[in-house]
Amino acid sequence: MTDTGRLHPATALLTHLQPTTDTTVESNGDIPPLATVLVVDDDPTIRLLIASGLQRKGYRVLLAADGQEGLEVFDQHAPDLVLVDVSMPRLDGFGTLRAIRSGQAGANGRYVPLLMLTGHDDVGSINDAFDAGATDFMPKPINLPLLTERVRYALSGAARERALREAQLEQASACKLARLGFWHLDAHSGKLEWSEGAADMLGWPTLPGCVAELKALIAPEHRQRLETALSVASQNREGLDLELTVGQGNLERTLRLQSADQNNEQCLVGAFQDVTALRAFEDKALYLAAHDELTGLPKRHCFLGLLAERLAQAPESRWLVAVLDISRLHRINEALGIRAGDQALVLFSRRLERFAPNHALLGRLDAGSFGVAVALPDATDPRQFCQQWMMPLARAQYIAGQEVYIDFSAGVSVYPDDAQDAETLLGAALQAQRLARSQTGQQRLLLRHEILGHTNGGTLSFEAHLQQALQRDEFFLVYQPQQHLADGHISAVEALLRWRHASRGVVSPAEVIPLLEESGQIVDVGDWVIGEACRQLAEWQRAGLHLRMSINLSAVQFNQPDFPQRIMEHVNAYRLLPKQLELEITESAAMGHPEQTLKILLELKDLGFSIAIDDFGTGHSTFNYLLRFPIDTLKIDRSFTNSVTEERSSRTIVRSLTTLSQGLGFKTIAEGVETQRQRDYLEALDVDEIQGFWLAKPMTADRLGTFVASIGRRLCQPR
Repeated sequence: MTDTGRLHPATALLTHLQPTTDTTVESNGDIPPLATVLVVDDDPTIRLLIASGLQRKGYRVLLAADGQEGLEVFDQHAPDLVLVDVSMPRLDGFGTLRAIRSGQAGANGRYVPLLMLTGHDDVGSINDAFDAGATDFMPKPINLPLLTERVRYALSGAARERALREAQLEQASACKLARLGFWHLDAHSGKLEWSEGAADMLGWPTLPGCVAELKALIAPEHRQRLETALSVASQNREGLDLELTVGQGNLERTLRLQSADQNNEQCLVGAFQDVTALRAFEDKALYLAAHDELTGLPKRHCFLGLLAERLAQAPESRWLVAVLDISRLHRINEALGIRAGDQALVLFSRRLERFAPNHALLGRLDAGSFGVAVALPDATDPRQFCQQWMMPLARAQYIAGQEVYIDFSAGVSVYPDDAQDAETLLGAALQAQRLARSQTGQQRLLLRHEILGHTNGGTLSFEAHLQQALQRDEFFLVYQPQQHLADGHISAVEALLRWRHASRGVVSPAEVIPLLEESGQIVDVGDWVIGEACRQLAEWQRAGLHLRMSINLSAVQFNQPDFPQRIMEHVNAYRLLPKQLELEITESAAMGHPEQTLKILLELKDLGFSIAIDDFGTGHSTFNYLLRFPIDTLKIDRSFTNSVTEERSSRTIVRSLTTLSQGLGFKTIAEGVETQRQRDYLEALDVDEIQGFWLAKPMTADRLGTFVASIGRRLCQPR
């Protein structure tokens, strides 16, 4: 039957009930429809009957009066299920089904449930309906209760099929990404079968069709291992886990063969994974763990290990160990940027490789420090020997378009005169280097035994003054603000230690902190820092300035057994709450003794303190400990901040850290923000807070109040 004066479906799909293609018919108030059903039938009475029954059950209904119109509606609205009559003008039900299944009316037509409405009860018509792509059929006259149940059942089945397809696609994608496939072995014949696409995955023209062919592709010394593993797995019905390097032509692949326990000794079924790239990555990771990524030289622990080996191999020889430290590297970083500082390090390391004696052991010990170990020729004076190859190292270099003079200070120790083991030798050379660094304008090189001659002036006098600085009240704190990016307010300050030397003025903390840690004085000075920070925080609060106080902890101070009790004494003395303090420990300090660190952090967390990991991303922490540590804040190292606008890798790392932090409930603070562009990039990468010279340099307590007030006024001004 056909309608007269029929409207196009885009205008009105159910003339009798007045729903349009934009109308969602709901069964109860604002409850969303269960699904969208398209009814294609040329009989308006049947359309009305079916629509009324389905709408009462909560379905949204779209209508079309023939197959051609039905295809147009299907293409526009992608319904979840289609009811199609057999006999219709222009395009009958069978043609409609075929068109939908072939994708003429939209890509989802391959899977949508199609129910045929037919008045024919012969088997041939039913078979034709299924051949055309029908999911089910429904005889006429229509039984509404039965129809709604068939619709519900068909939609449930479609949902299960859709979930299965998605799971299969996910599995296929995961297998492809993991380079994972499957194999089947007939234990009796030795025939091997592989999953589809395995040859393309491995890049091989053909795959071994039997165990004998597989054995021929591996090294002879590993063939027996393969044969034994397969025999044990099949005869004892046990699982298999075997890794082999298999070569075919010029292409070698490392394959991991695995199977679970088998129920049938006649066959083995398992999975294989191409782990070639993974093993190469692991090899590179092991190399990078021991070598500096920037210069390629061994890191400190690797340098010490190699030095210990050389001493053990030639204990009768004299060995010279030198520590060379680039002078004022921080000035290059501040003036020209971190990338320029990195360039200076690379240039210096290349010159060191060029001019150091043959067979010398080289290493990068720390930020700007390098180590050299070499056997001394017999009867050679260590100073003359060093001066021969050290003199060409100090020279001007072009960095970031500017001529920069790269100088250094050096300290030397000699085996066995100064020490008999690698670590003590390196420590002695480092001590001599630090004294040489303090002798500004006097000499670049000092030997360990020459330190005894420097009993006045220089480092020894400097250290003596430092020992008395606390009693003389020469230490003071400055505070660097931290800004919350979401609303711009100053959320916290970081307390930073400074020393006002009687003759040298304010001394850099980079020079003071290592000496305090070496002498153990850092415990008392650190305790003073906590007390002074608490006193200042209480004073600010009485003045109506409410901030979080961030305090740096040294590894020596942090590992004192009574540290949690000592810090609580200061908090209680000034009537503060522990949550108002955020305690910072560097990543390298935290990972020195991770289990001990975890114990202390948990104790501090139980007391109510916030915990921050400083310099994150520059050390060697593992996600295992990161997940276990009770952390509140990750401080992103300035090396990533400084290059975030130029280097995609830095942006990727920062984004990964912010995503990780959000997932684990941490706050992120980016250090060293120096430009507006860096600040904007960090905000776009979802960093929570920033600190750095762009916002403010460290300032005294009295200036901080004025600064915070100025920021508040700026935020209140209309834009």
